[in-house]
Amino acid sequence: MTSLIDAPEKSTKQATSDVAQKWVEVARSLAPLVEAERPQGDEDTVVTAKLVEAWRDAGLYRLLQPSHHGGEGLDVVSYLKVVEEVSRQDASAGWVFALHSIGTIFPGIVLPADSYRELVGPNGSNTACGFAFGKVPGTAKPVDGGYLVESEPMPFGSGTQRVDRVASALYLLDENGDKVLGEDGNPVVVNAYMDPENIEWLNNWHATGLKASGSGHYRVKEHVLEAKWLSNAPGERSSGTIFGIGFLATAHLHHTGVGLGVAKHAIEEIAKIVKGKRRGDIAAVDEHPLFQYDFVRIDGEYRAARAFVLGAYQDLWDASAEGRVTELLGARVEQADLHLNRVLRDIVSTVSVWAGSEAIPADGVIARINADTSVALNHLLLSPHQAGKLAPVLLEAARAESAIGS
Repeated sequence: MTSLIDAPEKSTKQATSDVAQKWVEVARSLAPLVEAERPQGDEDTVVTAKLVEAWRDAGLYRLLQPSHHGGEGLDVVSYLKVVEEVSRQDASAGWVFALHSIGTIFPGIVLPADSYRELVGPNGSNTACGFAFGKVPGTAKPVDGGYLVESEPMPFGSGTQRVDRVASALYLLDENGDKVLGEDGNPVVVNAYMDPENIEWLNNWHATGLKASGSGHYRVKEHVLEAKWLSNAPGERSSGTIFGIGFLATAHLHHTGVGLGVAKHAIEEIAKIVKGKRRGDIAAVDEHPLFQYDFVRIDGEYRAARAFVLGAYQDLWDASAEGRVTELLGARVEQADLHLNRVLRDIVSTVSVWAGSEAIPADGVIARINADTSVALNHLLLSPHQAGKLAPVLLEAARAESAIGS
């Protein structure tokens, strides 16, 4: 029997689920366009402007933006289901869509709220993204009108060709051109957001997978950038639950959504491929117990990893809404994403084995899934060594739980 106390919570959960499904269906409605635009995106090495505008017109870039910035204020778990759907359609499409929407959250953290409102526009649908990890590529020197900025070429500019502002990390210089040092004695680094007209792309992304992600090098041309577009600009910062989940948890949203979508796609494809398929003396692969065992295993791996990562993000989202985010909650999100992407490797390799000759054509769906997975898993955030950074926090949590239970 349902109590009156239980009913509001269930009603709220159902409403959230309904909203998530609504936006998943919106993303799914664009699947034919994603398919149609794929050849041109592969040729251009970045998804087409037509596809990006379709996502924008459908309202998908507004999902994570808080309502006071003109957005939908969608929670991250619901958002991940949308990225999963786009990535199921095509990994490059999911990669770029996720970077556009998630990349636009970072300026909301570091820029003054007024600058951020100008960036996202009145309906919250403008986007920004750019290079975030590795060697700082450029400099920002104070001059009349703002800062003189420029950079050397920087790698992995995924999707930057299709955004309204392009990001770059820059060393802050003084009037004499010397690096400004912080209280810790290290050079101060600022994040800056440039107009695309001041960006040069080297068009050198020629990869085996994620062909249309546009992940090649770009550089900031020398120009004067208004101070409001740098992270050291004074002013109140934006508020909202999405801005409180943490830098790394925000970055992992992208990899989580893409990983979920590619895993789901692989499982769906093998289910279709093996139906009634003869392989040697096996009359029908889908009726063979060894395949059935492997399918049950990989489907279970996907669903378990999905539940783990969505649960971790739900816990973090709830904590951010209440102002109680902890290091452990952030570590659980990273742990869940690393686990998901290790599972993804196993799912794709298993699917490739049972696909047989279907995995051979270079332009086939299984070859594409393999290539996209291989490139995606080489991202720095998914490197196995990242687990070493999480271990101390997780070990401490395990010991604390053990002490409570003893």
